[in-house]
Amino acid sequence: MKLFVWAAVSVALLAATLVPPVVSHDGGDGVRRFELNITSAVINPDCNRELFPALLINDQFPGPTLRVVKGDDVEVTVYNSVDQFNVSTTIHFHGIRQYGTVESDGVPFVTQAAIPPGESFTHRFRVTGQSGTYFYHAHLGLQDDTVQGAFIVHDSIDSWPSEHNHKRLSEGGCEYDAERTLQISEWWHEDFRSREEYYMTPQFVFDKGSDSILINGRTIHPSLYGMDKSSDGGKSWGGGGGGDGDKGGGDKKDGDDRRGGGGGGGGGNWGGKPSLAARQELPEECPGYSVLDVEPGKTYRLRVIGGQTFRTLGLGIAGHKMTIIEVDGQMTKPYDTEWLEIGPGQRISVLIHTHYGKDGDLVPIATSYRWRHRNNGMYTETGFAYLRYNKHASCSHQEECGQPAVYKPIIPPPPPPEEGKEKEHDKRDNVKYTRNLPVFPKDDKRDWLWPEIEPLHSEKHGDEKDGLDTSVILNAPADRVLKLRAGPRRQPSKETRYLMNGRLPPTRNAPLLSDVLQGRLAMATNDSLLEEDGYLPSHDTFPIQMGQVVDIVLQNVKAGPVCLVHPWHTHGHSHYQIASGSGEYHHDVDGDTRNFPSPLYRDVSMVYPDDKPSEEGGCGWTKIRIYADNPGFWILHCHITAHMMQGKFAVLEESPELIEQYRLYK
Repeated sequence: MKLFVWAAVSVALLAATLVPPVVSHDGGDGVRRFELNITSAVINPDCNRELFPALLINDQFPGPTLRVVKGDDVEVTVYNSVDQFNVSTTIHFHGIRQYGTVESDGVPFVTQAAIPPGESFTHRFRVTGQSGTYFYHAHLGLQDDTVQGAFIVHDSIDSWPSEHNHKRLSEGGCEYDAERTLQISEWWHEDFRSREEYYMTPQFVFDKGSDSILINGRTIHPSLYGMDKSSDGGKSWGGGGGGDGDKGGGDKKDGDDRRGGGGGGGGGNWGGKPSLAARQELPEECPGYSVLDVEPGKTYRLRVIGGQTFRTLGLGIAGHKMTIIEVDGQMTKPYDTEWLEIGPGQRISVLIHTHYGKDGDLVPIATSYRWRHRNNGMYTETGFAYLRYNKHASCSHQEECGQPAVYKPIIPPPPPPEEGKEKEHDKRDNVKYTRNLPVFPKDDKRDWLWPEIEPLHSEKHGDEKDGLDTSVILNAPADRVLKLRAGPRRQPSKETRYLMNGRLPPTRNAPLLSDVLQGRLAMATNDSLLEEDGYLPSHDTFPIQMGQVVDIVLQNVKAGPVCLVHPWHTHGHSHYQIASGSGEYHHDVDGDTRNFPSPLYRDVSMVYPDDKPSEEGGCGWTKIRIYADNPGFWILHCHITAHMMQGKFAVLEESPELIEQYRLYK
């Protein structure tokens, strides 16, 4: 795609929320087929009058929603049609375990070669024993900022929403009238290739916070309201200029605290007054805030997708309690909450019950910075959207109900503090400010609500009917315990890299999977070749064996002077978080700790920071448990994309000699 003007970009972004999802094609063999075309464009999703290069999927951001049913065979062909610059790409189906199809996991240099411009790659997999909310995204560089879309797995065809399905939907014993998707992402006012260069070269000093939080691919940047440094002394920019203190040993900057600095979009409040002149100059092409249309007196399933690549955020809806019913694909016992904590890669489904509002009523959806310096403010500067009450919301295509297909853009700002009340507002933790917004707690809480949320049912490992029950896996002694300790270090060449157990990240010229299966690397079947921490130097992997119960300790380490929260994602397996703790994990002291009484089976778990690191530098840990039932090469990594790019990952090598035996498609 060639460069195009702002108006065309805005239409493309607006269309992403209006067009129906990509329709699967069935060639008569029962396979759901999709095509994803990766293209390049210059876009401006936060209406900031600046356009920056980005990659899109089928000319949309977010990409189209893909829907399948549990047990389906799925075929997705990814075309790299980027013509502006020379970039390769891959796509990963986040949370899909790829039983018997490791080659479709989408990890460059581990399971496949990256797709060069002009080429394609076809993923084929079966959604075995899984349903719920997932998403797909690029897995190379920082492309996943914009190359991402929802991947929804319905438990049965009866729960598939459509304009022809007027009965109530049901999954996991929960009934609801319809569903909506809310996908969070982040946007930087910078070319993504320049950001990649910054992180991988001596330029790197600290993580730069995003300029905007997007909901379903759009927002309005505060500069359009006169809310920049010139109008409020920089208060709305979280202390101005800094980042988040996640540094490779650099000096601490002004504004940093234990969670990191305020910097570029790093956490403030709307301390100034919006400029009417600025508001009057809003361009006609600006699509405004995202809107989710709902009918009064209905129950909706809201699928929240953490597509952001850096921040951990709170999410709330004014005046609407949320009931959690699903986390990372596992149905849960209903759990009521006023707000959600959602990190990069996490997904949560909630039920919301709409009131009896009149047509056109707007209900704010807001986000809050969590585990970051907030400069006394609770809200992000840009992460807002709206529920809009609309009696025609059940129509998939508004024109079928006699309504216009496109509404006037929603462009009201979040309510500012009352005239002359700024000081009282600050002292009272935004009490005045939150009168029209959801309320978030001032303090962060380790593990949030995770120990309290219970699974709806036990999982079966192996065979869905006769496999091992969750209780068997959780009560068994671990066959292997791996401790992964990753911290940033500046190298003699001045670049910053995360060292995993003291080792630099591996570099490869070809996918590990093909090197081993084609005999260029010998299969390791002897534990005597492993180093003390379970590492196999010849493969740069941590081998595990089919049928083993494996505990993995994810050790947090301070980054420069501070500790940060890190979301860890497992490929090829979901996992149980069984414990967490402070400081440095020591197996002789902490090995028997269990503080998650009913662990969920999920694929992203947070490692939370301590206020003060231990003398060894450890500042919090999380222990997860997996059952090895899927031969292959599986990466586990921090889902802050820049950290993974700098080396915060490890590869599990699981019984490669059995890959061919368990291959799904011969």
